Amino acid sequence: MGILKKLKKHFRRKEKLKELKTQDIVNISLYDSSKKTILFASRDFPSHDKDSGSNRLKEIILIYKGLGYNCILFAPNMFEDDSYVKFYQKHNVIVFVENNKYKTIYNFLSSFKNVDFVWLNGPLALNLFYKKMKSILPPTKFIYDMVDIHFLRYKRAIEIEPNRISLKKNYKHFFRLETIVAPQLDYIIAISDKEKEIMSQYADKNKIITISNIHYPKIDVSERKSFNESKGIIFIGSIHEPNIDAVKFLYDKIMPLVWKENPELEVSVIGNVADKLDIKQYPKFKFLGFVESIEEHFINSKIMVAPLRFGAGVKGKIGQAFEYFFPVVTTDIGAEGMKLIDKKNVLIANNEKSFAEAILQLNNNEELWNTLRDHSIDSLKPFSIEEVSSTLKKI
Repeated sequence: MGILKKLKKHFRRKEKLKELKTQDIVNISLYDSSKKTILFASRDFPSHDKDSGSNRLKEIILIYKGLGYNCILFAPNMFEDDSYVKFYQKHNVIVFVENNKYKTIYNFLSSFKNVDFVWLNGPLALNLFYKKMKSILPPTKFIYDMVDIHFLRYKRAIEIEPNRISLKKNYKHFFRLETIVAPQLDYIIAISDKEKEIMSQYADKNKIITISNIHYPKIDVSERKSFNESKGIIFIGSIHEPNIDAVKFLYDKIMPLVWKENPELEVSVIGNVADKLDIKQYPKFKFLGFVESIEEHFINSKIMVAPLRFGAGVKGKIGQAFEYFFPVVTTDIGAEGMKLIDKKNVLIANNEKSFAEAILQLNNNEELWNTLRDHSIDSLKPFSIEEVSSTLKKI
């Protein structure tokens, strides 16, 4: 970070602290010394309504609260008036915010020290916080939550774009973090058994634990629109690189084949992908941006598509679709780690021709559409709160 940036950050913090009169950490009075304590450290504060990784972390934190832990959440540069801080405050989570008592999280940990576990959320947190926190808290157990295998995602991206130097640099960086640094921690959390198997080549299999996304039905099946009442296609995603590629692939390769047969079929894109796209180049897509509640869109639309050509982990968008009994067309990459069966839980297609055919088939075949809708409950079973709670109790 440049000197000018550091100075701006310093003065912003100083002014903000004066304005808020922040004296201490949010909810610190809730700390109970008779309970075990877990600190969740993340490079970015989890915005649970904007990306599936943040939503998963939220659910894990709330499960630990239910298990009777003191839960402390930390990400840099957060203030007590932030809406996400207020969300966790309402759920009785202790949140380290910029305050007048402790200059940094490290000052706090040096004086506090009563931490049984530190949960590092993703490789950026591992890279930034592990070494220093470990030196302050040597007896503490450290847990590394991979979220997904980042080096695997970049390896797959290189296969599609072999000449992009940035992909190769990222692959090298994350490979070192995930195969050399991560195995030094007490536990590694994999998002699926498939990723656990891959990581077992680099770390002790006994310290790798699978904790996937957490999903449960958000509506009753009777609340969603029927085959004949619903219409249109939804894609949902963040500025995550696999999502940007998926939108381009959908527009340039898949939908032209679909529109030849059905020129009226509309595609709506939810999320902030437009921040990395020139949407003028995609005039036939409706870019809705961030949508506070996706329920209406999921209930009224006919098909969710996830034409992901690379990536890793378990895809939250697909689990989210199942929460609303919303039929999905995706790729093998999209369905990875979810134990889904083609034509029962989802439709799986891996090139533009077969993907376009799957969209048209699902749009026209009521029996197939109903089959996918009705199996949504089965698709969610491996991702239940009960399943994850049972696993977390063993750590």
